[in-house]
Formats: sequence, C-alpha cells, structure tokens
Amino acid sequence: MSKFITFKPIGTILQEADLITTPQLEVALRDQAYYEDMRLGEILALRGWIKQDTADFFVQDWFKLVNTRIEHPIGFYLNKAGLLSESDIQKILGEQRANSLRFGDAAIQQGLLKPNTVNFFLQNLFPSQLKKIRQAQEDEKSSNRITKDDITYWVTRSSAHVTRL
Repeated sequence: MSKFITFKPIGTILQEADLITTPQLEVALRDQAYYEDMRLGEILALRGWIKQDTADFFVQDWFKLVNTRIEHPIGFYLNKAGLLSESDIQKILGEQRANSLRFGDAAIQQGLLKPNTVNFFLQNLFPSQLKKIRQAQEDEKSSNRITKDDITYWVTRSSAHVTRL
C-alpha cells in the first residue's frame, strides 16, 4: 500500500531526490522571477542541472506514482525520470547479476546515481523494500558485533590454553 502525500513544489522534490542543490534552486527561482513565462523545470534544464525529461516526470507523473500501486521495477521509473538510459539499465542489470547486488547499489557503484537519489525513489515508491533493506543492514551490523557471550567464550578458551601450558 502506498502512502498518500500532499503536493510538494518541484524544487522541493528535486532537492529531496538530491538532483539539485539549494543554491541551484535559489538561482533558478531568481531566474524565474525575471523570465516569468518559464517554468522552474525549464530553467533548471536550460542551465543543465537536470534534463527536461526529469522535470517533466516530476511535474506530470510523480504525484500520481506515489499515490498508486507500483507495478514496475525501480529501473523503469528511473528511466522514465530521465535519470538512466536503456543502456545504463542493461549495464546495471549485468553488474547486478554478476555481483548479486541490488539494482540501486549497482547503479551507485557505477556512478550513475547518487545514494540519496536511490533512497528517495525507494522511500517514495517502494517503502516496504526500503524497510527490508534497512532491516538486512541492521541484521548484518548486529552479526558483526562482539557480544558478551563471544568474550566469555574467548576468555574461557584462552584461560584453558594457559592452564594446559
């Protein structure tokens, strides 16, 4: 079940997705005051900070997506947002198969996406998957911790070794 969100301005969404910075947004908003007939996404794209496809995706499709059932894998949405090309997706899938990585992790390793951008998409489109990932990371961290039982075991083993000498 998707969570329902209220409308957010495109600038806020793009910042949350780590696709633009605060200074970039401020410059674009100043530009928009001067060029009143231009939309913010157009200005950001004209300045080369995002692609026009990315702006269009977040203006036209994003609100609908976060409020409906997701039917495609994350790569589909990243492609639709203009963040990954078909060839990027094929490279990521190859890396994913070869190294048993999650799609987003492979995209990050290849330098195609920022971790915050992947997390933004997961958080908004696949919240249950993000919970599973975080739980797996916590489980991995806890399995690497030394517990009192571990210390007791090693102390017992080393004292048994010392007494035999």
